[in-house]
Amino acid sequence: MGITKDYLKYEHAGSCGCVGSTNGQLIAIDSNIVAVTSNEYLNFYNMRMAEKVNEIIESEKAISCVRKCETKPLLAIGYTDGSVKLIDRENEDAEPVMFSGHKKAVNCIEFSSDGLIFATGGKDGVIVLWDIVAERGLFRLHGHKESVTQMKFVRGDRFIISSSKDSLIKLWSIASQTCFYTIMDSRNEIYSISLHRDETILVAATSELELLVFELNWKNGAIFEEEKEGEDVPKTKKSTMMKEEVEDGDGLANMANRYISTKLRGRVIRQSKGRALQLVATHDDKFLVCVGADKVADVYRVFSENESTKRLTKKLRTAKRKAANDETQVSETEVSKDVTILVTRIGEIALPHKIKWIDIVDKTFKSQQDDQIDYKIYALLTNNTVHAVKMSINEQSNAVESDSLANLDKLGHREDIRAISVSSSSSLLASAGGDEIILWSTHSLRSSLTLKENDVKDVVSVAFVPGDNYVLSGGKNGVIGLFEVSSAELVETRNSHTAAVWTIQNTPDGEGFMSVSADKTARFWQYTLITEGSRKRISIRENRCLELPDEALAARFSPDGKFLVVALLNNTCSVYFVDTLKFFVSLYGHSLPVTCVDVAPTSKICVTGSVDKSVKIWGLDFGDCHKSLHAHDDAVTAVLFSPGEEQLFWSAGKDGKIKQWDATKFILVQILDRHVAEIRDLAQFQNGAVMFSASHDKSIRCWEKTDEMLIVEEREEMEREKEYEKKLIEEEDVVAGEDGNNEAGVASSKTSSSVVSAENIIQAVDIVREERVQRMEDPGKKEQHPMIEAFRSKSLEHFIVDVIAKCRASDLDRTLLLVPLSYINEILLAIASCTKQYYKVELCTHVAIYLTRIHLSHIISTSENVPVYEKLKREMRQGIEELRDVTALNMAALRLLATEIEEREQIKMFAQIEIGGNESEQKKKAKKGRKAIVKTLA
Repeated sequence: MGITKDYLKYEHAGSCGCVGSTNGQLIAIDSNIVAVTSNEYLNFYNMRMAEKVNEIIESEKAISCVRKCETKPLLAIGYTDGSVKLIDRENEDAEPVMFSGHKKAVNCIEFSSDGLIFATGGKDGVIVLWDIVAERGLFRLHGHKESVTQMKFVRGDRFIISSSKDSLIKLWSIASQTCFYTIMDSRNEIYSISLHRDETILVAATSELELLVFELNWKNGAIFEEEKEGEDVPKTKKSTMMKEEVEDGDGLANMANRYISTKLRGRVIRQSKGRALQLVATHDDKFLVCVGADKVADVYRVFSENESTKRLTKKLRTAKRKAANDETQVSETEVSKDVTILVTRIGEIALPHKIKWIDIVDKTFKSQQDDQIDYKIYALLTNNTVHAVKMSINEQSNAVESDSLANLDKLGHREDIRAISVSSSSSLLASAGGDEIILWSTHSLRSSLTLKENDVKDVVSVAFVPGDNYVLSGGKNGVIGLFEVSSAELVETRNSHTAAVWTIQNTPDGEGFMSVSADKTARFWQYTLITEGSRKRISIRENRCLELPDEALAARFSPDGKFLVVALLNNTCSVYFVDTLKFFVSLYGHSLPVTCVDVAPTSKICVTGSVDKSVKIWGLDFGDCHKSLHAHDDAVTAVLFSPGEEQLFWSAGKDGKIKQWDATKFILVQILDRHVAEIRDLAQFQNGAVMFSASHDKSIRCWEKTDEMLIVEEREEMEREKEYEKKLIEEEDVVAGEDGNNEAGVASSKTSSSVVSAENIIQAVDIVREERVQRMEDPGKKEQHPMIEAFRSKSLEHFIVDVIAKCRASDLDRTLLLVPLSYINEILLAIASCTKQYYKVELCTHVAIYLTRIHLSHIISTSENVPVYEKLKREMRQGIEELRDVTALNMAALRLLATEIEEREQIKMFAQIEIGGNESEQKKKAKKGRKAIVKTLA
């Protein structure tokens, strides 16, 4: 057997069945389109048509969160590996921008109001701020001890409020990169926060059955507007405000916080059980929806200042009336402490299953009734579906009504997929889960038919009847059902078994099938043709029964029809003769129950998988064990021989991995690891060209055999390199001049791409050094290094800058941190030369400043760096000033040109257009402006 002849690579070719991940999120794109996270896919569904219209897949890692920018067409997707990808929704061909700043999964994302920066919070307790325009990180904030659950930009994007599972709410200053205030009134984990009434009311959702309501008093609020406009605050006013701050509160503790004071106003009860998962406010800031670990979402009314004043007056009048009857005194202060004056629960939204995530469409729908507002809500349920709900609220009576408008129930199973089977024609795939069987097209991976009946429940096994016109199902209650595909009807049931039917398999001759059950029996059935009225159909009839020594978990016929191998709960496999049902041999050796078994196409060997995480290869001639392999990190759930391949078989486990093995050489061939949860079953085409896998993550994945040859030694070498890179990434870098206990730090984290980029920069400097030595030895040399030719650089200095420019912008700071000190002078000299020639000035300036900052302590202590910085000071300043003059002249000329065009054509170019204007008119004006510019330039 040749090394590369028999091993062909399998690649992921698609996924179906998973509408939304169990721990996923969704966002409302508009009144019809919703985007839902589905493992590593972001699927876009049209709720009106109940079908998928688009999908985004930019990584092999699962998506952990997603966020839409309200002011710009940007979509931020966070992944479980700590990376974030920024996607332009209007330009689908544009390459997404990648940011890597977390060591664990990204938990939440928040955009600033102007859409120029965004913040990410991770499960590692870190908050990272990113510059969207420059495509690089600004800084990271350390302070939370647990996972960051939500963040909000406040007060003109000057501050950030963050909540965490460490039960703290922190307020951060972006300017000083520090936490200046911490709210510690919560005793439990905080999962979500919401701001109302011009950021003066904060509502926090915890694991308690109450919502915490805080009143935020922003001190010196007038200063914000004055500072925005560039006006100076008078010294007398500043001193007065400082004095007020010191007098108000706890002295020195308040001197560090000159911005805010908080007060816990009270707690609002909620009806949903379990912890509160999410708080979502309507865009008009009138209502608040709280999602808990239940089928019910609570709806709260957030009153405005005028409404709160009226409620306070009404409550005070009522209290005085009662006090007059009881002859007691009423204090206005006590009445004003009632938190329901600010926020109160008015109703609930009930859905058929537990709610995981919701989002409200940013549009208010007009209702036929007066004083009634309609909102459209998208809800992701934990049973793999999305519902569109209309929430109607009467502002006068606070009555809440909800009505389901649409759902995606037909696009996947509501429960775990327990078994799959491929038709003999390889055109259909049957998946069984819960109380239904779904038939999928193997070409489009779309559902074509759903088979469901009240008599068939908890289906755990499925198989096509030869001819593909009927489907067999086995349930946990022992019922075997026969479905007709053409009519989608259940035509027959049998209750012969008294426990779960774990396996149904057709006999090799196609005349019948076998069913094995946990009731310690294996029953053999025969297909018969019967007549019902004017039509004929297939019926099933039991003809034999085999008593087993223990509960059966799986069984397989040998392809030649000679043996029946049954996996038992007593850690063994029993082999029987099919014709006489006599016992042949017992395969013992597993230390825990055997969960799966399969027989090779030649019927000479079989493979078993067990809960003990091992796979054993057996010979059916004598029942001897050829080899025992430690296959997975958890229980093995499925084994499957490749059709027509004596030596290759697949194994799948609860660790979410699918592995291919060579049964004669006893080596691992390849690993398929796109699933994020345990794998339930495997199925394959009869020619072995395509394989399907079903998982606990609700997805069915398709794997296609390619023509790419696979060499085991190369795969092992790549795995060793990945392990080495993983160790490099885990090592912490020491940043000069920074303390490990500081609240702020370098934004980006070390990744494999930053390590490779640093190696490329080091290599580029080494090449430049060699080139200079060779040119000194041979001044007439014309040939350059192949790398310099590949970059097409004008000079050696340009080559170094070109290599640095190839680094991903979000990883540039971390890459420069990995470059050794001995290479810094060459990089700075190259930067000075390129800046003087106006070449990539912005990049050169950033690199020069950053390298100087992180190596400052060494630079000021070594005299050999003086000439380098003298040249840097002279040439960089000259280049930047000249470029600034040229740019200013060009901008002035363009403004003059624009003014002339506006006066001549009587149009206003580049004017700010109000949000919500007529898009067609905007496009016409923009087109007219472009034509005027082209005409003038021509």
